[in-house]
Amino acid sequence: MTTWTVRSLLAWAREWLAKKGVDSPRLDAELLLAHALGCDRVRLYVDVDKPLTDEELQKFKPLIQRRGAREPVAYILSTKEFYGRPFFVEPGVFIPRPETELLVQLALEAQPARALDLCCGAGPVGVTLAAERPEASVDLVELDHLSAECARRNAAQHAPGRARVFEGDLFAALPAPATYDAVVANPPYLPTTERPAIMPDVVDHEPHLALFAGEDGLSVIRRIVGGLAAWLKPDGFFATEIDPPQSAAVRELLQAAGFRDIKVVRDLQGQDRHVTGRHGRN
Repeated sequence: MTTWTVRSLLAWAREWLAKKGVDSPRLDAELLLAHALGCDRVRLYVDVDKPLTDEELQKFKPLIQRRGAREPVAYILSTKEFYGRPFFVEPGVFIPRPETELLVQLALEAQPARALDLCCGAGPVGVTLAAERPEASVDLVELDHLSAECARRNAAQHAPGRARVFEGDLFAALPAPATYDAVVANPPYLPTTERPAIMPDVVDHEPHLALFAGEDGLSVIRRIVGGLAAWLKPDGFFATEIDPPQSAAVRELLQAAGFRDIKVVRDLQGQDRHVTGRHGRN
């Protein structure tokens, strides 16, 4: 009878997940085994030769099977780390991405006293702004009910009483006319024509409402930019995440809307990932 250790089980899980087409088999195996054992990933390597009990193996088995079926790890664990904090997510809710942490950094540099986060999903951007900047007030807007509920839960955990979540369609969800020092957005921006090329982990599990935005991917961004003037203070800051090929088009949208100091910001992979600007001409 085989005696499984942490080392041998991780080696098997990495190989098995790789054969299933998972793009980060080592990390995913570690996250799932750590969850099954109730420890962190560091502890796995401290106890690398520890034999596993039948109970521990039974806890791990359904987790690895779900990942082998290409279900995202964040759904399996009901959490995704973002900006050093755990954010609750569940199936049907857009999963926060590491590259979106740059959107938070850009907004923090603007030092807004009042900020608005559109298309907030589970709330990682707006809630993190409120958590990192306790003196600021932050409003979040999300169209999808399930995602808005996740955002409220994350707001209560990380920024209680300082981040309000409104459910509805962009600016129309806000309860009364207001102006903000900063508006940020991580809207759906993938062209529908790209759907066949998207990994099954994403396209088969995450909400298409949060992924796709028309044939050119700009249908939601156009609406956001078109409505900014009524909600952003003069000289107010705007930043949006984009699909890299869209940078020139989004720059043009902001220029046509009267923005200045427009910049394209690259992510850690050198891809055009965010576009920022200031409201009003010099």
